[in-house]
Order: sequence, then structure tokens, then C-alpha cells
Amino acid sequence: MKSRKSLVATYIKIILVILIIAALIYGAVKVLNKEYNNAEYETVKTNLLLIQGKTEVIAQQVEIEEEGAAYIGTEIKEKQDDAKIQNLIQNNIIDIESKDNNYYCIDNANLEELGLGNIKTEDYFIVDYKQNDVIFVDGIENEEGNVVYKLSDME
Repeated sequence: MKSRKSLVATYIKIILVILIIAALIYGAVKVLNKEYNNAEYETVKTNLLLIQGKTEVIAQQVEIEEEGAAYIGTEIKEKQDDAKIQNLIQNNIIDIESKDNNYYCIDNANLEELGLGNIKTEDYFIVDYKQNDVIFVDGIENEEGNVVYKLSDME
């Protein structure tokens, strides 16, 4: 009878040890995942800040009508049927009909032209030359768990 009780106690101890190890692994994965997401968020934010700095200069050159100055990118109206742009319109992130905005799509070739060849994108970024804002079309989750698209919402 004693051997059976000790065997049950041993099984209970083993199960407890396994549960503790599983909880520690789960906690470690959560922490590492959060750190990865924070690093990714900061990388996106840094890239948007770099794009903002370059496009702000261009917007000022166009505004003062400097010779040869022109906006870089593709006007958003040429891509307004794109699913990502439609998503941004439906979620009130952008308003392509507004006169207060001047949206252009910036792809990898445009980034090269801006001298930002180290920044790569699968699709494009959207620059609002009038409001001096940059939009990450895929959005990214911030620390509070909200998906943000605009650089102005990240600061």
C-alpha cells in the first residue's frame, strides 16, 4: 500500500514540475514576443521618420517653387482602387477627397530616389506632403494593442 501512495505522490510531483516548466516557458515566450514586437514597431517608426524628413524638404521646395522641384511618388488617385488604400479610406485613416491633404505613394524606387535605399517595403508608404505625415499601409500594433498607421499617431 505504501508503494502505491509513494508512486501517486511521485506522479503528482512530476506533473507539478512539468506545469511549472510549462508556465516558465510560456512566460519567456510572451516576453520575447513583446520585445520582438517593440523592436519591429521602433524600426517602422524610425523608417517613417526618415521618410518624413526627406519628404518635408521636397514639400518646402515645391511650395517655394524652386526650379526642378516636384513631389516624389505616385499620386494616390492613380492607385485608389488598391485594396490597402480602400482599407485606409474605409477606416478613416486617409481622405483622398480632402483639399487639406496631398497624398503620394512611395515605393522602393522612390525610396532610392530619396536616398533611402536601405528602407525596403513590400508595397509602398503613403506621404501626405501638405500635412507632413507618413502612413504605413500595413499598420502596426502599438504597446496598447491598437493598430496604428500614421507616424503622427506613433509619437
